[in-house]
Amino acid sequence: MMSLYQRIPIRIRISLGLVGLMAGSLLVASAAGFFPNEQEEILHGRARLCESLAISGTAMASHGQVDSLRVTLESVVHRDPQINSIGLVSSEGQLLVSAGEHDDFWDESLEDDVNQMRVPVFRYGKQWGELQVAFASTGGLFGLNYWAPAWLLIVLIPACLIQFSFFLKKTLESLDPSGAVPTHVENALDTITVGLVLLNSRGRILFTNRRLNQLLSQEPAEMTGKKIDDLEWQALADSNELLPWEEAKQNDDSVMDRILQYDNSGRMLTFSVNCTPIAGQGYLVTFEDITLIEENKVALAKARDAAENANAAKSDFLANMSHEIRTPLNAVLGFTDVLRRGLVSSGDEAVDHLNMIHRSGAHLLELINDILDLSKIESGHLQVESIDTNLDDIVTDVANTLKVKADEQGLELKVDFRTAIPRTIQSDPTRLRQVVTNLVGNAIKFTESGSVSIVTSLLKTPSNSIEGFDPIIRVDIIDTGIGMTPNQQAKIFDSFVQADSSTTRKFGGTGLGLSISRRLAEAMGGALTVHSEVGIGSTFRVEIPTSVANLQDMISPEELTRLAQEKSAGEVNSELLRLPSKRVLVVDDGEANRRLIELVLKRAGAVVLTAEHGQEALEMIEQGHQASDPYALVLMDMQMPVLDGYSATRQLRAQEDKTPVIALTGNAMRGDREKCIDAGCDDFLTKPVNLDELLQMVSEYLGPVDPGTLTNANVLSSPNVLSPETTSRLAHSGLSGIASLPLTPVTPATTTLSSSAIVPTLPMDDEDFRAIAGDFVSRLQARLDGIERAIEEAKFDFVHGEAHWLKGAGGTVGLDVFTQPARTLEQAAKDESAGNAQSILQQIRELHSRIMIPGMDTLSPPDADGLTDASHTPLDPMQIVNPIHCTLPLEDPDFHAIVSDFIVRLDARLKDMRSELHSERFEELGLSAHWLKGAGGTVGYGDLTQPSRELIDAALASNFDECESCLSQIEAVRRRMILPGPVPHTV
Repeated sequence: MMSLYQRIPIRIRISLGLVGLMAGSLLVASAAGFFPNEQEEILHGRARLCESLAISGTAMASHGQVDSLRVTLESVVHRDPQINSIGLVSSEGQLLVSAGEHDDFWDESLEDDVNQMRVPVFRYGKQWGELQVAFASTGGLFGLNYWAPAWLLIVLIPACLIQFSFFLKKTLESLDPSGAVPTHVENALDTITVGLVLLNSRGRILFTNRRLNQLLSQEPAEMTGKKIDDLEWQALADSNELLPWEEAKQNDDSVMDRILQYDNSGRMLTFSVNCTPIAGQGYLVTFEDITLIEENKVALAKARDAAENANAAKSDFLANMSHEIRTPLNAVLGFTDVLRRGLVSSGDEAVDHLNMIHRSGAHLLELINDILDLSKIESGHLQVESIDTNLDDIVTDVANTLKVKADEQGLELKVDFRTAIPRTIQSDPTRLRQVVTNLVGNAIKFTESGSVSIVTSLLKTPSNSIEGFDPIIRVDIIDTGIGMTPNQQAKIFDSFVQADSSTTRKFGGTGLGLSISRRLAEAMGGALTVHSEVGIGSTFRVEIPTSVANLQDMISPEELTRLAQEKSAGEVNSELLRLPSKRVLVVDDGEANRRLIELVLKRAGAVVLTAEHGQEALEMIEQGHQASDPYALVLMDMQMPVLDGYSATRQLRAQEDKTPVIALTGNAMRGDREKCIDAGCDDFLTKPVNLDELLQMVSEYLGPVDPGTLTNANVLSSPNVLSPETTSRLAHSGLSGIASLPLTPVTPATTTLSSSAIVPTLPMDDEDFRAIAGDFVSRLQARLDGIERAIEEAKFDFVHGEAHWLKGAGGTVGLDVFTQPARTLEQAAKDESAGNAQSILQQIRELHSRIMIPGMDTLSPPDADGLTDASHTPLDPMQIVNPIHCTLPLEDPDFHAIVSDFIVRLDARLKDMRSELHSERFEELGLSAHWLKGAGGTVGYGDLTQPSRELIDAALASNFDECESCLSQIEAVRRRMILPGPVPHTV
């Protein structure tokens, strides 16, 4: 209760007291009779009127003048509005005479001496009856007229309360707040070392001490009476939005250690503020100046951050240098140990190891030179020469040296002599070569696709010389790489610094190259600058001044290009990469992918087995362990039916199986590698598979080849190697790693290709590669038909899966033309855009129609009925509409036997499938369709795959009509299949 009272403003409390005093005075005056009582006067008048009427009524009743009495009473009622009715009632209660509606107004049961009066009427000395008078009420609202001062109090109390409150408010506001604090108290408060403010309940300043006035540079007279909120206080961003005195007023409690800032003529002051309420009368606020403390904290934090950054930079540099040095050092020590122990089988192998030691040693020397160069530069001891320098030789040599590195990354390294340049300039050829090599090497390292160009030109800038210009040699290294932000460009030339830590992790390096290159360019009198855009690429520009005298002997761009081509001409060399005879399991639902990888790994020396999905792979791995012949490596596709690669790998790791698993996936977006590694995979390869990378990675997991196996005649002595033309083509296609693998020679049929024909980039003069490509092309038509039906039925999940398969499989078999359209189709399926998907599908069909497989011979025709076994007499293929050829090399007896056996089994299986359908044995029908889906593509009849897949789905749904339709499609494909003829004669 006391708390509520204290919340009432003081002026309201004073006003209520004054009103109470006034009301009490009025009540005393009324009790003393100082106020006339109007109600009493009215009652006296009514009583006299009733007596007069009774006397008159008695007289008239005594003389029998009843009519006259009635007229008199009615006259009285009509003349006096205060009288509702009058009635003369006999002693027996009979109403003799009445005026007005007496029965309505008179209530016999009501005992009311104010509004109902009775007067006896006498005749012959005895009461003869009574006169009843009903008056209108005079009590007013709620009967307040009965008490004389009531209305006076009702009006005066609120009116006076409002007037008193307003008067006191204005009076208090006009008072001088400087007098609110006694002088001796002010003197005491001025000695306090913290700022102090005394506020009233409305937030107006009553007093500020000397310390606060000094801190805020304000005069006391300017502060007193002002609202404290008018001062521009600034709260910290993470603090409460309410100011301390506002929060104290809201919560009626003290607020401690609140941080506020105040801008005093450009200097930001920082205060620790405490605010305490004073019994509802106001607030006492203290301001402790902590500006220097906060400034010292900021300076200390900056110094600490600088030290931590320097320490982190040092640690990063040491870590990078340790990695960069240990990597080549490991090769040097490792191959030296191999040679020292005599673990080589031939002189060529020893030379290879020595070459590796030499390259690693050269790399170590390069690292050491970078560190020494930086040390010389920073100590001022770096010296540069000024001798005759052939710029074109430097540019061409750098391009030729780094071309192999560019080719490995699939980049085009171009040299562009844009203008004529001097045959020689005066510069330091060693340092200039070092700068250009470093810049081109960096450009290749940070460019994932596209090209790197070395553009050389001569500029003539205006000057005050006699000739009027200064010649400058400009070398631009332009890439289409990742690019840099302006912030990264600002620090890219600092020592030990790369664009960011992710750059160091992904690309390696010491962070010294660009810093050294810029300082070398400046030491030669030139400059090194950079212009870059994120996602577009970078241009590093080297400008070296030269003299006018050097312009006397110039080389034209045409001659420069010719000389560069002559220097870069040479044969492609490829190294033999062999694998140990260890078991490798290739798991992929794509037949073409499995066969290609199997072919390459087998020819490299590995023992390869295949599986179509993750469940089959797990069973084969388990069987390998049980037979004590485990797999040394598993190549696992990530997206497969039945059980995908992610789930299969997780199950493998859950069983504590440590068999190495390399992920194969058509997804190469950021995060896909991490997803595979998280699933338990040991490494990651994207599709289309780069065979060179495949062999290299498999070799890392299988280990070195046992030297004893290299004596195998089938490996070293076989004359069946690719032709020089094929070897060259493989090298230029990024497949140089298999250029020296033993392959079976074939003589392709003479084929005339149109200008629009699309030929796989795999070596088509090799029968196995040609069969793989042919199998892919023959199966593609059926899958495209399936995609079209899925688009029409809005089965976009199926479209997405098929597009994903095509994106990887097309490039794998050397048909990269399908990669981009398949990727676009995959996105259209994600967006569920049927129109875009149909448009893209037509593009893919058009590409499919242009594919030519050189050297593919027509196989033997089918039997007459198309459904009999392979021993019957074949018919002319022309009798079959749209014949389907087996894509396996049927001139090979082993392949011929496999296909012939499949045809026999297929015809029997189709009869069984018909029986299963008619008996509605859908589970058995689904198993038969599953066998056909895998076996058909395996033996070279890929057109069976898609209708078999649809039959599996229909059988799972127990949909008889859909199963009938799919089985009819399979039988239609069977009737178009060209069957193998007689077994070829072998020599």
